Amino acid sequence: MEQQELIEKIKRLPQDSVAEVEEFVDSLARRERILNRTSLHQALTKYAIEHAGTVADLDSDLEAAATDHFFQQKSEQ
Repeated sequence: MEQQELIEKIKRLPQDSVAEVEEFVDSLARRERILNRTSLHQALTKYAIEHAGTVADLDSDLEAAATDHFFQQKSEQ
């Protein structure tokens, strides 16, 4: 189905159904962001494990600063 066809179908829906469609689309977008964040976290974790103690490992000062920043953000939430 083409995007324009979908848009036309949505336009024919009653307003309360349009609101449901919007909520559904928003939930899909949230799920996609969560999946992307999870994939990034997994990739970074794998990289960190594979490169720990090598020249590709993070600079210890940079790593400490990142950890401090992370915990500061967590405490502000």
